[in-house]
Amino acid sequence: MEIIMSNEAVNFKIVPSVVRANEETTLKIYSYNARFGFFDDITYNIVFTPMEKSDVPQDEFVTLSGRSKMREIHKVKPKNGVIEISRKFFGEQEWRIHISASVDEYKKYQPPIYEALKAGWGNLINVPARGFTLSVYSLLPDLYERKLKKCDFHSHTNWSDGAENPERTASNYRKRGFDFLSMTDHNVYNSSRYVSEKLKFVKNYEIVRGEEVQNDYPGLIHMVNVGSDYSVNEIFINEPERVEKEVANLAKTTEIPNGLDKKEYLYRVWIYNEIKKSGGYAIFPHPFWTIKEQYHTETKMSKAIFKNKLCDAFEIMGGCSPEENNLQLSLYYDMRLKGMDMPVVGSSDSHSSLPGVQWFDETFTILFEGDNGVFGAVDDGFSVAVERLNNSPARIYGNFRIAKYAHFLLKNYYPKQEELFSASGMLIERYLVYGEDTKDLILQIEEKIENVKKEFFGI
Repeated sequence: MEIIMSNEAVNFKIVPSVVRANEETTLKIYSYNARFGFFDDITYNIVFTPMEKSDVPQDEFVTLSGRSKMREIHKVKPKNGVIEISRKFFGEQEWRIHISASVDEYKKYQPPIYEALKAGWGNLINVPARGFTLSVYSLLPDLYERKLKKCDFHSHTNWSDGAENPERTASNYRKRGFDFLSMTDHNVYNSSRYVSEKLKFVKNYEIVRGEEVQNDYPGLIHMVNVGSDYSVNEIFINEPERVEKEVANLAKTTEIPNGLDKKEYLYRVWIYNEIKKSGGYAIFPHPFWTIKEQYHTETKMSKAIFKNKLCDAFEIMGGCSPEENNLQLSLYYDMRLKGMDMPVVGSSDSHSSLPGVQWFDETFTILFEGDNGVFGAVDDGFSVAVERLNNSPARIYGNFRIAKYAHFLLKNYYPKQEELFSASGMLIERYLVYGEDTKDLILQIEEKIENVKKEFFGI
């Protein structure tokens, strides 16, 4: 059985690791693995295997003699310890790259290494022959040109019922590699305003104003409002007569689905309309959260919200139990089968951003931003929800094409950035929470994060 070394994403580097599909690309492969270094006088065997061979033209698969070109062994000698090899990567998919070397090569050209392996680590003597596997991913132009973002659209601070203040919340999220965060406190608008102002110099970390809109009508209607120009909650709190009057006017023109609480439905219509007037993005959260022995939103009401588009996106994964999240997922696919599609996000609904606290960094969104911004990416289907409870392997929900690519990035890109993100978040914490002058250090670390990104994505 082939050995795939652990931590290969960290111990080896391929530049670039994401390539343009159907174009010739030169890869440079570096080793930082003490058990498998690259030596200039040793010949390495390299085999490229596409995960989906049907994307590869037939004439690239089989020669006239019938030999598979896809299993062709490329023999390469490194230069200055770096393997360089060019080829065309067809289709949009992951490509496995298996690298091995003959033990006899080590014995012939690197006798001290061979003898050391033989004498001290006999169990490793065949590691070069077994080899290891790395991966690159080829993308079509419409996805290749987009920017990767890790996002949480729904979180809480101690401005409502969360545990940490906005400063520490922002720091902890950057430590975990988030590029986009909305603090959506209950009955409080834009709790992140001081933090976002102070961190304007961090160009690749966007902290966006928001709120979790809720009224006091029985059932506590919740809708996440991100990026609005004003607070919808404040209208509920300060102008109840206006709300009642506008809801009464809606009753004259709005068709209410059978079997629904009329007042609740009208309130939901009013909330969505007001969020759109405010320039906000409306995300429907946690319908199957169980509160007071009932689902937070009746299933008939949830289906009406889908059918009549009373939100912009559905929080398919949120700060709920696995069962509650699973019901949200089932509702989403049930509605899709009936022709009612809806953009999806994953959010934590975190009430603490401390490591190990339930929900924080366990459910989130990975998306690929284009010219129409983060919300445009969600609208256009370039977002997926990620569920990774208790450090379990990731489950990804949404568009298949995006999910497949996101799995590759979780395994190959984020491990490379983990320490740098942690350092940036720590320095941001020193800057925001403790008032230390770490601004220059933050910029240096952020520049390193960008350099790793540019190498990985070939930009």
